[in-house]
Amino acid sequence: MTALVMPPLPAPPSPPPRTPFPVIAVIAPAIGAVVILLITGSVFVLVFAALSPLIAIATALDSRRTARRHVRDEAARFDRDCSAWLARVPELHALERARADAAHPPVHERVRARDPGVTPEAPVRLGVAPAPSAIAPERPPVLEDGPTAQRLADLVAQAATHPALPVVVPAGPVRVIGRGRAADSIARLVDLHPGCSVERVPTEAAPVRSGESASASVDLIVESPTRARLRLPDGRERLIRPEGATRREHAAIVDRRATATPALPESLRWAALVAPVASPASESSGAPALRAPGVIGVDAEGLVELDLLGDAPHALVGGTTGSGKSEFLRTVALAWAAGGAPAERSILLVDFKGGSAFAELAALPHVSGLLTDLDAVAAERALRSLRAEIRRRETALLEHGARDIGELPPAALARLLILVDEYAVLVESFPELQALVADLAARGRSLGIHLVLCTQRPGGVVRDAVAANCGIRLAFRMASASDAVGLLPGPPPPDGSPAGRAVLAVAGRSRAVHIATIAPADIEAVAARWAAAPRAARPWLPPLPARVTRAEARALDAETGAPSALAAPDPWAPVPQGDAPAASTPPLRLALGAVDDPDRQRRVRGEWDPQRDGALLVVGARGSGAAEALAMIARSAGEAQCDVVVLPAGLADALGVLAELRDELDGATAQAAAPPRPLVLIASEIDALVAEAGDRALDVLDALDAIDRRLRRRGGSLVASCSSVLRARSGVVGRFDSVLLLRAASLDDHRAAGGAPGDFDAAAPPGRGRWRGRAVQLIEPEGPPPGPRLPEVPLWRPTPGRPTAVVSPRPAVTADRLRRAGIAVATDPAVLSSAVSMPPSGSTESPHPPPPHPQPSDPTSSRLTPPHPGWIVVADAESWQAAWAALALARREGDVVLVDAGESDARAVLGARASIPLRDEGAQDEVIVVDGRRPIRARWEALRLGAGRDV
Repeated sequence: MTALVMPPLPAPPSPPPRTPFPVIAVIAPAIGAVVILLITGSVFVLVFAALSPLIAIATALDSRRTARRHVRDEAARFDRDCSAWLARVPELHALERARADAAHPPVHERVRARDPGVTPEAPVRLGVAPAPSAIAPERPPVLEDGPTAQRLADLVAQAATHPALPVVVPAGPVRVIGRGRAADSIARLVDLHPGCSVERVPTEAAPVRSGESASASVDLIVESPTRARLRLPDGRERLIRPEGATRREHAAIVDRRATATPALPESLRWAALVAPVASPASESSGAPALRAPGVIGVDAEGLVELDLLGDAPHALVGGTTGSGKSEFLRTVALAWAAGGAPAERSILLVDFKGGSAFAELAALPHVSGLLTDLDAVAAERALRSLRAEIRRRETALLEHGARDIGELPPAALARLLILVDEYAVLVESFPELQALVADLAARGRSLGIHLVLCTQRPGGVVRDAVAANCGIRLAFRMASASDAVGLLPGPPPPDGSPAGRAVLAVAGRSRAVHIATIAPADIEAVAARWAAAPRAARPWLPPLPARVTRAEARALDAETGAPSALAAPDPWAPVPQGDAPAASTPPLRLALGAVDDPDRQRRVRGEWDPQRDGALLVVGARGSGAAEALAMIARSAGEAQCDVVVLPAGLADALGVLAELRDELDGATAQAAAPPRPLVLIASEIDALVAEAGDRALDVLDALDAIDRRLRRRGGSLVASCSSVLRARSGVVGRFDSVLLLRAASLDDHRAAGGAPGDFDAAAPPGRGRWRGRAVQLIEPEGPPPGPRLPEVPLWRPTPGRPTAVVSPRPAVTADRLRRAGIAVATDPAVLSSAVSMPPSGSTESPHPPPPHPQPSDPTSSRLTPPHPGWIVVADAESWQAAWAALALARREGDVVLVDAGESDARAVLGARASIPLRDEGAQDEVIVVDGRRPIRARWEALRLGAGRDV
């Protein structure tokens, strides 16, 4: 609340500062001139002594200029401060008047509002008049006579007197002296006060009273409609502006007094208003109640019944915290349940402030569910199921040829009452539900769905499409009367009203009511009455189970939108081009699990169709079931007569398998007479595989793209898993057409994978995820997952008579291992040139046979034919670069073998653009052989044998 305090008065203009005479500045030039004269003996220096009077004159002129500027600045500042101070006076006067009006409103307004403060002893307000104001500041300090003192005095005078404050006199006899409409209006106003009596006296007949013979009445001498003299019993008089009441206001208040009824109770029990719920009459009655839910409270005329079947199908309720909204919903729910069986009336409770208000009502068999903000995911799922409930009810009406639920046979379709507490929080949490609520409000009457929406401030929260269909309005105590605009045709209950007091508006007619409250015993009595009846059916399915078997998934219907496997081929279909599979290729659809479809109140079998969904990426953190999902898909593919290849985890083996698959798929496509079987390639943790590749990550991704194109031609595709989208290399996720999103490592990772923030569940069980925008529980895998395919790495032996250049970063260790295996080697590259006999000049034949491809040999043989020690030379890359002639000879007519060598060593001996395949770093016998064609991985058994003989 703003304080009625004026700021301090503006400070008067301060006088200009006094500048002292510059004694030192005047004397200093004279003293200086005398000293210079004594030193130099020149009389001309006495000219400097003349500067003394000049400095004195200049200083005086500057002081006067500064003083004039100071006076101007202070006068401008004082004027601004006075204007700002004076502008605050009307603001605080208006605030003071508003508070005075609130403390002493006119009599007719207080009576019309049924103000309990209007008693015979209460004072009566007759008008307004100038009066001392509470904002008057302290008097200004004593100043000399002048414009400044007069200006401050004027400010104080304007603030000290309020131009119009209520004039209040004690209740008692009032004589209105005068004639005309103004006097009649004033007399009507005073007559409305219960403690005042009015005496009308014409102006001519009014006696002139002195202070000694004054009577006890108050005289109001009306001179004009805006001017009257108020004479108190002690003889004092003052001019006021009188106030009055119109004939219509006076007549309406008098009529209401004549028909006044007893006040409403402060509290009321519901059980005291209705017959016992367990009475035999109510038990034997099979006819439905004519009004539902029925009695909910009382008004001035008697019982108040709420009728959602006749008056209006929906209700809108507003009220501040603690005004009785939740108790009203509890009473409505119990009255609804008491009037019919669960097969005829069901209840859905929605409480978005914890659910404590409706917890006891869950014992009623009519309650199909209680939705709270504590489980937002389940609440959204259940509310979305209401769309399917609408379609189900429409189908039932169509099957029976009925236009609304009232034409159906008894118990064919139960009416559904939806009670929503804190509707504003509900639509703030799920904005997309506003369209659903509008649909329910529009079609609820014929379908038997009734809404009761409660919120603190309906204006701005409830859309017009919903409010227009809520014909029953109820307003409890509200924060301000403006909050009831648009909800009621009149004001809400005044401040201070007890909890449960409300204004009920139906069909434009408003009345004050008091809502009854229920007790736990009332709930127990209604629940006991219908204990033998089956509970009301929920309009939604139970949540997905934590485990789904393959048999359970097969029993479900397939997803809609998937192409049918039994559809006949179209003879006019175009010939497939590019990556499209042949028309005769059977469609491949692999079951993933049970998909929850709350919008249709059903559960379907989720399927992955490579032709429709493309490459599949399974995103899930550790423990989310991503590995099990790959195993399940591999098993499903095997049961569907598909070829399944699992990519190994090692980078070298994975690249080797991809290269082999590419060659096999190209060869099969060129040679196959019949369509080959679909092939599914499974890659686990592709993000880790690409990260391990480092600089060769693009090679891995390009190889996957090439394989995926070939797989699609066969009707298959690629399936991979990824533990984190955020940590994956750029371009990994974008290569996949579909994402099966399991529990992610974090909300950010969930959103990066394309999931909605509201779908993230950190406590989701393994196998729970999102497939094509809906929740899915994956099939639990049966048996161990298939093992990975390993690439074929051939054995290699040096060919006698062919020069072999062995490149190793540790040539001494490699040479020692070969010698232990029985192979004679040299370590000087120059030996290689001397060991080879060159052909005679002019000969076109080479003394060496063409380099053969590495052939497998008997792995059990441990005896190796030792070639000439000059044919095999082991050295590091730098040594081979120094002996370039020997290296060129080996590359042209022999073999280059890389042992434990990296990319840099390969480029040093093979060229800057050389690219070698990766090898298994853990295998002691794996080498890279360059034999005139492309580099290949091979196994040199001698390295393993030599390493095994290390001491």
